[in-house]
Amino acid sequence: MSIENNENKEAATTETTTPKAPKKSGSIKKSFQTGQFKSGAYSSVVTVLVIALVIVLNLVVGKLDLSTDLSKGNLFTLSKETKKILKNSRKDITFYYMVSSGSENEYIENVLKQYKKASKHISIKKVDPVANPAFASKYDITDDVSSNDVIVAVDADKTAKLVSGSEMYYSEQDYSGSYSSSSNSNYYLDAEGQLTSAIQNVLSGSTTKMYVATGHSEVALPDTLTKAFAKMNVETADLELLTAEKIPDDCNILMINGPTSDLADNEKKIVLDYLKAGGNAIINLSYTTEKMTNLEEVLEYYGIQSKQGIICETSGKYYCYPNFIVPELGTDASEMLGDLQGYIIMPNAVGMNVMSEIRSSLTMKQLLKTSDSSYLKVDPSSGSSEKENGDVAGPFYAGISATEKLDDDKETKIVAYASASTFNEKYASSGQLENTSLLKSAVNSMLTTKEDKVAIDAKSLGVSSVSLTPVMQLVWAAVLIILLPLACLLCGFVIWMMRRKK
Repeated sequence: MSIENNENKEAATTETTTPKAPKKSGSIKKSFQTGQFKSGAYSSVVTVLVIALVIVLNLVVGKLDLSTDLSKGNLFTLSKETKKILKNSRKDITFYYMVSSGSENEYIENVLKQYKKASKHISIKKVDPVANPAFASKYDITDDVSSNDVIVAVDADKTAKLVSGSEMYYSEQDYSGSYSSSSNSNYYLDAEGQLTSAIQNVLSGSTTKMYVATGHSEVALPDTLTKAFAKMNVETADLELLTAEKIPDDCNILMINGPTSDLADNEKKIVLDYLKAGGNAIINLSYTTEKMTNLEEVLEYYGIQSKQGIICETSGKYYCYPNFIVPELGTDASEMLGDLQGYIIMPNAVGMNVMSEIRSSLTMKQLLKTSDSSYLKVDPSSGSSEKENGDVAGPFYAGISATEKLDDDKETKIVAYASASTFNEKYASSGQLENTSLLKSAVNSMLTTKEDKVAIDAKSLGVSSVSLTPVMQLVWAAVLIILLPLACLLCGFVIWMMRRKK
């Protein structure tokens, strides 16, 4: 056989055994039909849908502002008192937030947003005080306006009030000790307190004036109370009764806070003249060994009888000492003190009762009372807290109100409490007691407006540290360093064994 013939046979053999290349279009079509492609396509579609859903959800949440306040102490949650004021208001209120872009205080801005969420009548407009230096003058505000101040305005009534940013967010120095010059700064957020106060001011358009009598060694009002009254739009001023010819005409409330010396005859006269003309008074008593004949006559004219001595309690109705009584709400307290939830501590309270014979025009209400087992220690210097001969058996009233309707549709109202020490700074600043609420409730009962005035307390921004005893430190070290890693290893070993058996 020739070489040529062999080559031809090999070529023919090669031609018959070599497979033909598949068509390109058919191969691509089949690749789209494989299980691997279908699984990958399904995963891709699901991923795209999830991403789209997340984007839409974020847009909706951002538009509706469905954020939740998770801060300690609910810094950005409005109180029920503020929400009640906003609910009852039918006037449009604008917060003009005086701030340059990028200079916003995060705390103040977040609180402003809560007002807008709480009421459809609230709107927020940012105004750059640098670009608009004369903006505040449109509302007759002459004070200098700084960054992060807020002008609360009812444009329909042309009323406005400036709220300083330094009052909404501020710090106070806390010195570590009397012999140390070092101090720490405690930060506070009072945005709600100041803004709600401004809202009350622009809605009412008026301020209540309260004069505090001086000249008889009275107990001074603590800063906590004066600040609370300011938030309620109650302006306080001292009044020297001895040199006054009469109680000023703009006096809405007269406060006599724990005098330890008696009123002079002319002082008694001007106080009674003021009350008989439809005035209001808050009289807080203090124990004293001095004769208080004239002050007692003022109280007795309105059906309130006071007895000098110090009330002592038994059967757990006191705090630490028998003379630090914890009174209960009286039978007529629901209208004025119905919102009180906590305890009240009254140190060194004197005895009070309602007189048996009073004018028919007087309405007496028993606000606070002691227990049936209480007694009046007539001589506290005896050295014994036990009931002795001469002590007067209870119960007594620690809070009484008297209201008298006058002929000209006016009325006189007096609220008397048995202890001015109830309202010192120690108890007034305590968030666990209702002592401050007693005075605020008394003031509200004397206002001519239908709505109560509220004072929202500032919220501390301090970070509380956690202290652990040496034993607890060892326990937590053992848990975190030994037990927790061992538990992880054990779980891993169990999972490995289960998979190995499969």
